Amino acid sequence: MMAPQPLDRSPIEASPGDDLRQQLGRWITDPQNKNFSGAMVNRLWKHFMGVGLVEPVDDLRASNPPTNPELWAALNREFVSHGYDVKHLMRLILNSRAYQLSSDTLPGNQMDRRFFSHYYARRLPAEVMPDAGSAATDVPDEFKGYPVGTRAVQLPEPGVSSYFLMLFGRSDRVTACACERNGEVTLPQLLHLQNGGDLVKKIRADEGRLAALLKENDDKKLIEQLFLATVARSPKDDELTAIRQTLAGGDAREEVYRDLFWALLNSKEFAFDH
Repeated sequence: MMAPQPLDRSPIEASPGDDLRQQLGRWITDPQNKNFSGAMVNRLWKHFMGVGLVEPVDDLRASNPPTNPELWAALNREFVSHGYDVKHLMRLILNSRAYQLSSDTLPGNQMDRRFFSHYYARRLPAEVMPDAGSAATDVPDEFKGYPVGTRAVQLPEPGVSSYFLMLFGRSDRVTACACERNGEVTLPQLLHLQNGGDLVKKIRADEGRLAALLKENDDKKLIEQLFLATVARSPKDDELTAIRQTLAGGDAREEVYRDLFWALLNSKEFAFDH
């Protein structure tokens, strides 16, 4: 009978009745096993930065080195020396200058997609996009079999019927490969956002945010609230001027604000982390 061995074929001393899972756990988290720490470091880095130090994120091998070996080594040391504390590693990344860089580019780094010279703008994930729309409009989505108000990120399994989630690249969770999730921007996605009835229904909902705001007579406050609810900032002077000119053009006040809300919800600023 063959004795149990981990992947590197190192010897294991085990007595009858020992739980070999403990031996496996010790082997996985051994400081000498850089595959485990490297996999966690790379996945966390990609989660926050949009691009892994090694790409594809699952392809860790000697012939596919990290783009920044020194950073790779430093993050692995931190992770291992702090007892594989994921929260410590997250704090380290989120407090870094690299994470806090603007997505604005300079003439010399416009084409950079590997060395983190600026923040890489990326589309909101499939589950986050409808939740963001629901939060902005104050109208929850409804998923069959779940209470009204259940968010897409709370759905426990991928079998829930949702054309939106399917269209925006929800993972089917068939394998452990990160490639199952698709973050690409496609024409059908844009057409759905711009022409689909779901978004318009939320904007026009009697119980929604816009219906409540339209009861206010203060246009400045209404515009401010719409910008804060969608792009998390106050309107710029030129935006305020354009909106006021449109309001003075004679169109119905409600329609002007519905169009404004629709435009904000379809803006790149709303749909992308930047």
